[in-house]
Amino acid sequence: MMQQGAPGNAGLLPARRVIGTAWDVITSRPREALLPVAAVEIPVAVLTAGVTALALLTALGDVELGTEDRGYLLLIIVTAAVQALFAQVAHGAAIVSIAGLLRGERLTLSEALDPPFTRMGGLLAILVILLAVTAGLALTLIGLVLLPYIAVRLALTHQAFLLEGRSPFGAFGRSWALMQGHMLRMLGVMLLTLLIFIGPALLIQALDALVVGPRGAQVALQAGVSVLQGILTIPLVAFTSATTTVFYLNLEGAQPWSKR
Repeated sequence: MMQQGAPGNAGLLPARRVIGTAWDVITSRPREALLPVAAVEIPVAVLTAGVTALALLTALGDVELGTEDRGYLLLIIVTAAVQALFAQVAHGAAIVSIAGLLRGERLTLSEALDPPFTRMGGLLAILVILLAVTAGLALTLIGLVLLPYIAVRLALTHQAFLLEGRSPFGAFGRSWALMQGHMLRMLGVMLLTLLIFIGPALLIQALDALVVGPRGAQVALQAGVSVLQGILTIPLVAFTSATTTVFYLNLEGAQPWSKR
């Protein structure tokens, strides 16, 4: 578990050890790390895939997949919005559960799920603000240059929101303050995580190539592929949650994880 360490920078983990600690947590306690994510992601993946397939077989029965039909685009936007919101909840549940492990506690599934579901409105606000900031920055060259900096400074927003009980804006401010002087370490964590994710992410995306054949077969295959992709993203979400949570608790004065 993680125990309180001495103040100062002596106990701060380098990026590679943050990644290694997160990996150790996921592999040694897969139930607590993965189950909260799976409990959210799998039902949402099944529900959105089912609703999409039903709509394509009934109300949108004459619409080809991948077209720019307004009804089809609206369906895609709505389901994507639902998935994005519950992805925040899954991420939050993993943070709560993994933080418990790192603090020497083993939370039940309901204990891990309760904070993100109870504060779903705040998670939605964080998501909307982040999307708005990203869209605004992407409109200009200067904004694109600043985007990675902003992303790093706000990387611990969900931890501050869920583990400290702050408001969405308070969580943004807390993350901004916590990251002062630790930008390069977090950037290293993000880059290492990206390198680890490239292969699995490409594999998950490549599954879209399985959606072929007559329209009816495409609808069925798309539903199955969507559910499979949702399942395969579970360890990725859990690992991302673990890296940032290890980083956050280490900044708070904790020492590396040790298995029992």
